[in-house]
Amino acid sequence: MIVFQPNIDKPTQKLVQQVLKDLMEKPENNALIDNYRQMKHQMAEAELRKAVSEYVNEVKESQDYQDWLRIELKKDEHRRKKKVPADDLNRVKYYIKQKKSGLPAIIPTISHFVESTDRWKRTAQWRLQQFGYLSGLDVVDGDHVKNPEKRINEWLQRDDFKELGILFIFITPSGEGIKVVFKAREEWGNLQDNAYQMAEILGILDYCDSQTKNADHAHFIPKMSDVKYIDWDELFSYENPAYEARYGEAYRRGESEPTQPRWQELERKRKEARKGSAAQSTSPAIVQPVVLSEREQAIVKALNGHYGETVAEGHRHETFLGETAPWLLMLTDNNSEKALTMAQQLSYVKNWTDQSADELVNCITTVQKKPLMRRRPKKLVEILRQAGIDTEMPEVVSQVNDPMAELPFEQWCDKIESFFDVFPCLREVCEPHPRRLWPFLLFSSAAMLGTCMTLTYYYFYDHPGVRHRLNYIVLGVGDPTAGKGTLGPLTDAALAPIIDSDEIADKDTNDWKERVGATGANKEKETRHKIYARMFGPRSSNTEFIRSMMNCKEFVDGEDMNKHLITVDSEKDNSINMSKSGGWQNRDIMILKSFHNEWDDQHYANKESVSGRFRVYWNQIETCTPPTLRRLVNERNVNSGLDTRMAAIPMGKPDFGILPLEGDETRSCAAYETIKQWSYRMDQRRGELPLWPLVEHVHKWLDQHRAIAEFNNDQAEWLLLKRVPHYGLSVAAPYVDMRHWEEREKTGTYVTDEKDAELCTLICDIQYQCQMYWFYELHRKYYDDQLRDAATYRQRSNRYKECFRQLPQEFTTEQFTQTFGYANNHSAQKPLQSLEEEKAIERTKRGSYKKLISEL
Repeated sequence: MIVFQPNIDKPTQKLVQQVLKDLMEKPENNALIDNYRQMKHQMAEAELRKAVSEYVNEVKESQDYQDWLRIELKKDEHRRKKKVPADDLNRVKYYIKQKKSGLPAIIPTISHFVESTDRWKRTAQWRLQQFGYLSGLDVVDGDHVKNPEKRINEWLQRDDFKELGILFIFITPSGEGIKVVFKAREEWGNLQDNAYQMAEILGILDYCDSQTKNADHAHFIPKMSDVKYIDWDELFSYENPAYEARYGEAYRRGESEPTQPRWQELERKRKEARKGSAAQSTSPAIVQPVVLSEREQAIVKALNGHYGETVAEGHRHETFLGETAPWLLMLTDNNSEKALTMAQQLSYVKNWTDQSADELVNCITTVQKKPLMRRRPKKLVEILRQAGIDTEMPEVVSQVNDPMAELPFEQWCDKIESFFDVFPCLREVCEPHPRRLWPFLLFSSAAMLGTCMTLTYYYFYDHPGVRHRLNYIVLGVGDPTAGKGTLGPLTDAALAPIIDSDEIADKDTNDWKERVGATGANKEKETRHKIYARMFGPRSSNTEFIRSMMNCKEFVDGEDMNKHLITVDSEKDNSINMSKSGGWQNRDIMILKSFHNEWDDQHYANKESVSGRFRVYWNQIETCTPPTLRRLVNERNVNSGLDTRMAAIPMGKPDFGILPLEGDETRSCAAYETIKQWSYRMDQRRGELPLWPLVEHVHKWLDQHRAIAEFNNDQAEWLLLKRVPHYGLSVAAPYVDMRHWEEREKTGTYVTDEKDAELCTLICDIQYQCQMYWFYELHRKYYDDQLRDAATYRQRSNRYKECFRQLPQEFTTEQFTQTFGYANNHSAQKPLQSLEEEKAIERTKRGSYKKLISEL
C-alpha cells in the first residue's frame, strides 16, 4: 500500500516513485491483471452465449480455483460475516473479483495515517479514515466507460488540461474504467463534490463512482501500459494544508457525503434508481420496430432462405454473433436499430425461444463495438446474388483512398502493443509515434540495436556450422510527411555508441589531413592512425568505405570478426542521385552482397585505394517514397535479388490528425534516454546468441507457408518466402537478447520461450505480407512471361523435330522415310544413324527401330 506523503525528503520521494514504477512494470502484476480481464471477458461471453454453467464448471476444475476456495473457506471459519457465497456461480464471480485483490494499491487522497490500535490491541498506522489526514488530492473513479482510451486522448488535447490540475490518469485493472487523480479545490467542496465536479468537466459524470467519498479508499495499481498520463514529481510532492484544515476534521468524523445541493440531489436519484433496478432488469426491453426498405426486406427474405426455419442446437449463439449480426450491421451501415429489426424477422431467430429482445440487443451491441466488416464475405455475396440483390460494395471508395488498406496494420500494431510490457525498449521506440509507424520502427530499431551488437553471431539452417551475423537492409516506404523524420531521433539514441566512436575517428582523420597538408613536398609524410569510422552516408568515397570495412575487426571466440558499417538516411533518393554523380560510385552490388556477407574485392593502380579481398558487412536503414521504390525494383531488374533481401515496410497512410502544440517533452526524452542506455549495453555484447529454438520455429513457419505455395503451384510466392526467416530471426534477436539480459548475466546463457517465438512469428508475417504487397505481381508476371516464352518457343519448333514427334514409338525404315519425306530408304540411312548416335532411337532388328525419347 503506497500513501503519497509530501512531507518526506526528495531522495525518499524518488525512491517511492521508483517503487511505484517497478510495481506497475512487474511481470507478475501485469499477468494478474491480464488474467483478471480475461476471466471477466470469458464470463461475459458465457452469459451472452447462455453457457454460464459450462464456464463455471470449467473454472471449478482448475487447480487455482480449488486452492483459492480451500483457503477462503478456512478463513470464513474465523470471520464474523461469511464472504464466500454458497452457490457455485456466485463463488466463481467472487473468485474472479478477488483476482485483483492481489495487486498493490495506492491512496492518493491521504498524506499519512496516525498510529491507532485495532481490536487485537496492535498499534500501527492502520488504514482507517478517522486517523487519516487529507493530502489535497482527489480521485475520479469512472466505471464501465465506453472507449476509455479515446476519451483520455480527448482530455489530453484540451487547451485547459494544465489548468485542471490533473496529475495521474490510468485505465483500471478491469480494462473498463478510468481513474483520474487531480488537485481538489476548496471552492468545489469536499472530496465527493470535487469528484463529481471534475467528472462533469471530463464528460463522465454518468460513470462516476461514489466510493471515492471515503478518503481511505485504496485504488489498485494499473499496468504501465495503461498509464496514460502521470506527473511524477508533483504527484508525490503536492500537498494542500488549507484543504486539510477545512475538510479534514469532517472526514475523520465520518462526514463524507456531498455538501453541495446539486450533488446531494444526484446521489438521491441514484439511490432511488438502484432500488428499482432489480424490477427494471427483469422486464423485457421494448424496441420500436424500424420501417425497412424494399431492399432490406429482400435481404431478410434471402437470409431466411439461407438459414431456414432453425439453426442446429448449440450453434445459434455462434451463428448470430459470428455471422448474422456482423452481416446485418454491415448491410445497414452500422445501424443497430435496423439490424435488430431485420434480425427479429429472421425465422431462426423467431424460433429461438430462449432469446429475448434484451439479449438480441446485447448481442448486436457487442458486435457493434468491433470494427465494421470492410469486405462482404463471399458467402454473403453469393446469397445476395442468388436472390437478385445488388452486391456492389460501397467500401471500394475507402480502398481507393487507402492503397495500403489490404495490409493488416491494426492487427500488427495491436500485437506490437501487447509486447510493450514483454520486450524492453519496444514501448519507448513505438509509443511516442503514430501507430501506423510501429511496424517500421520495430524493424529499424532492431537494425540499429543489432548493429550495436555486431560482434554476436548465431547458427542458421541454410549453412550449418557457419557463423551468421545480424544483417539488415530496412527500407521504410511512405508518402511525403509520412513520418520519415522519426528516423533522426531514433538514430541518435539507438546508435549512440557508434556515433560517439565515429566522432573520435573523424576528428583524428581531419587532424591527420591538416598535418599532412602542412608538410612540405620533400618531407616524410606522417602515417595515418588505425582508427576507423563505421557510419557512412552517400557523400563518402569508396576508398574510405572499404578501408573501414576491411579493418574494423575484433577478436571474438577464436577468430577475427568484422564490425558492420551502417548507413542511415531519411532520403533514399540521396544515395540514388549520388550514384549517378559518381560520389557514391554505385555500391548496388555491395548492397546485395551485404545480406549474406559475401566476398568482394578491390585492386586499383592508384596508391590511395585499399587493395584486397573483403567480406561485405554493411547494414542500411533508409526511407523513401513509393515512386523511389519502383525505381529500385521494377520489371527490368526484379530478379536482381534486392527485393527479397530487403525489408520494405510501409509507413502507413497519414491521417488528418495534427500534433499537439505542446507535447509531453519529458516523456519523449525519457524514452530516448532509455533506448540510448540499452544501445550502450548492446555495444558491449559479444559471442554466440542462443537462438537455435527460434531457428527451428522460423523453419517451421516457412515450411507451413511453403506447403501452401506448393499447393497453389505458385513459384512467385515461394520465391518471396525463402528469405523471410532471416528477418524473422535478425529483427527479433536484439529484443529477445534484451529480454533475457539478466538471465544471461547470471547463468551465461538463456532459454527462449513462447513469447520470443510469437515475436518471430509477427516479424515473419509482416515481412511476408509486405513482400507480397510490393513485389508479388512483378514476380508473377516474370513467371507468366517465362511460360509464354516457352510456349512461343514450342510454336517455333522446326520441321525435323515435328516429324520426329509424329513417329510412333516403334517404327520401320519405311515409316521413317515416309514421315520425313525422304526420296527412298537409302536417303534415310544417314539420319537414322545420327539419331542412334544421339541415343534418341535404338535398332531392335534389321529395318525396325524404337524411340528412346519422345521429343528432340
